[in-house]
Amino acid sequence: MKRILISAVALLLFLNGIAAADRYVPTKGSFVRIEGTSTLHEWKMEGSTINGEIAAPPIEQWQNGSAPTDVTVTIPVASIKSDHDKMDKLMADALKADKNPVIRYELSRAILTQAAPAFTVTTKGQLTIAGVTREIDMQVSGTRDAAGTYVLNGQAPIRMSDFGIKPPTAMLGTIKTGNDVKVTFRWTVQPTKN
Repeated sequence: MKRILISAVALLLFLNGIAAADRYVPTKGSFVRIEGTSTLHEWKMEGSTINGEIAAPPIEQWQNGSAPTDVTVTIPVASIKSDHDKMDKLMADALKADKNPVIRYELSRAILTQAAPAFTVTTKGQLTIAGVTREIDMQVSGTRDAAGTYVLNGQAPIRMSDFGIKPPTAMLGTIKTGNDVKVTFRWTVQPTKN
């Protein structure tokens, strides 16, 4: 009974921290880039739409390097484009965009490893691509300006097969993309106006 009571109190404190946290929403200046290889050449796709929300206290208020933090990110698959319509279609098909139109990320843990003004956070979260969810670790660096706008930068290696994605092919299978891709992002968020 005592253990249950302690767990309930800890949960209430966590939820109270989230409720009292500052909230941030996307603003201009964001991008996501996916880079990979193929048997013909390297390729790149980019998008400027990163939706979602952050609920967290300001970095300087984090206690012992952590704080109750709620982060949800969604990226529309259709917003990520290359210089070639054929490549866009192949990738949309590979990502099963008709049934899974967004890439989704939910933070499960964040640890501050370097404090402001420029800061670094080591994160763990759940990434869902093509309907398959996997846990990923990622280091995110960031800055905050005088208006309270955060610019967050990160990079993660992704193996397509880990998400049940068959790397796209073209020209009757003679051109094949590599299984490993690199995802880079810059997410700019600003405080919500209450």
